[in-house]
Amino acid sequence: MVSASQSSAPPLTLRPLSPDDASELQAVYQASAAFFIGDSGAPPDPAQASADLAAAGADEGRFLVGITLHDAMIGVIDLWLAQPGPLDVAIGLILLAEPYRRQKLGTWALRILEAWLSRDTPSEAVVVAVPAQNHAAQSFFLANGYTFTGQSSRVLAGSSRTRRLEMHKRLV
Repeated sequence: MVSASQSSAPPLTLRPLSPDDASELQAVYQASAAFFIGDSGAPPDPAQASADLAAAGADEGRFLVGITLHDAMIGVIDLWLAQPGPLDVAIGLILLAEPYRRQKLGTWALRILEAWLSRDTPSEAVVVAVPAQNHAAQSFFLANGYTFTGQSSRVLAGSSRTRRLEMHKRLV
């Protein structure tokens, strides 16, 4: 386990996911059932990972990226290159399986992603829309250098509409 006091990076890697990764991604979703219930009011569908991978594969510029620790998938990042603008990247979701939360692994995964975006893409900024009621997610992004843009939107989540607050970070 990596503790907050350790200064060296944990052995995390990020890798693009393909339909062959559906069972590993579904295991992450099942280990994150509380997130799905809080977000949509229902646990993840048994075919959710396959559906998400198919949707990402059909959407140009969208990628599901697996977060692995010691070669085991522990999370996922859903991102869109060139969204909302041509030099932006939109993060739709950073999700870690419950046993891996609150260990700074999400921060390390975000750092790895931002370093790759800065080095290997023309991206200049990252944008994320965080649920207004999810103060933990807002705190996570604030602690990682994101700021509120003042923009918000309402999206359908399950059977209700939720307000999402836009946050932004310029890549250096």
